[in-house]
Amino acid sequence: MKSLSVEEIRRLLPDVEELRPLLEEVAAAARPDVERRWTASGELGTVGERRVRPEQVDGFIPEVLERVRKRTAALYGSTAEAVHALAADDPQGALDALVAGAETQASMGNPGGAEAFIEAALRQIDALPDRSSALPALLSGARLARAAGRWETAERRYLKALTLARNADDVQQAATAAVGAGNVAVDRGLWELARSRYDEAEAWIGRLEPEAPERWHLELNRSIVAREEDRLLEAEGHWERAKELAGREMEDAVRAILSNARGQILHARGLDEDAEVAFRHALDAARHPDARVTIAVNLAEVLLERGRALEAGEVAREAEELALTARVIPRLPEVYRILGRVAAARKHADAFVFFERALDVIREERLPDVDRARTLEAYGRYDKDRSEVRTGRARLREAAQILGRLGCRGAQNRVQALINE
Repeated sequence: MKSLSVEEIRRLLPDVEELRPLLEEVAAAARPDVERRWTASGELGTVGERRVRPEQVDGFIPEVLERVRKRTAALYGSTAEAVHALAADDPQGALDALVAGAETQASMGNPGGAEAFIEAALRQIDALPDRSSALPALLSGARLARAAGRWETAERRYLKALTLARNADDVQQAATAAVGAGNVAVDRGLWELARSRYDEAEAWIGRLEPEAPERWHLELNRSIVAREEDRLLEAEGHWERAKELAGREMEDAVRAILSNARGQILHARGLDEDAEVAFRHALDAARHPDARVTIAVNLAEVLLERGRALEAGEVAREAEELALTARVIPRLPEVYRILGRVAAARKHADAFVFFERALDVIREERLPDVDRARTLEAYGRYDKDRSEVRTGRARLREAAQILGRLGCRGAQNRVQALINE
């Protein structure tokens, strides 16, 4: 029996929520077509062209069903706990159960369901004898909203948590909420606001234990803001303090984060040879697939800008393979954006297929709108570079509209400048 491509299977099946876990398993297990892998067309292949045998699909079903069963059982269990808590006049119990349901929905790749559960949980706050006991729920809700790109909602929850923590003099939660609010400002490119949030966070973090990780987190976040504002010496100073506060006996995950940040500073300074070394150190230290994919994309970008397009493509392909097999699908759009740039640098006329695939993944996985904006910006640049000016400007205008709606003023201005060129 012949093998089928992922795209053939997708076209065959209806677009129903219940099939998503199985299709994710199919995409993770599919492999490139060996007959096309080293051809010119194979170099442009995406996940849709990867192939799987029908009997493999049969084998996936029991494991997928068991995983879905466990998650559904956990979801129903949280629902039952919430009902029992309501009957017992226990708003705290209901809130905690609904937050657990939200986290289960998030683990199932259902951000809309996670948001619905969090909203239901937060409706219990006014019934609590001590509203500060809702702090973990608010912070969990803020993190979920931020991950889904709902930055205004995330900011509102972080600030509400900060107010409750401030009133209760809860130092740890106040520090977490203030840093979180600053991080949302960074997501939106609001650098002045981010600095203000981090200044408030510093006052709370200063009251934590000397070895508290929040201390180096704050310095690293300030380094990111300074780098984005092109204050590179200041960025390096904050990075050095972050490294010092992290300590000499740091875990691999911390080493990876710091090395990646160092690479980004060096790249911003134009020291791409040193940046490449830093990114390679980060990749060696990183253990979590999500981090490894992001670092690999950063490395590929530096290699591309150093004129090593073939090597950049190889690194990006390894990142794609990891994103698929480890099921960190939300990272695929950034992988396909860099593969699109690599293909364009190698003069492939059909480099656009990577940008199209990035948009497909964003739609299929219901990823945040900012991912669509970033992809449209890269796609629009590509169109303009090949003299498709009208099409390029249309993509850039849509990107600018999305960024404006999200409150990303700096990114919106950057895209608007591209439109006006």
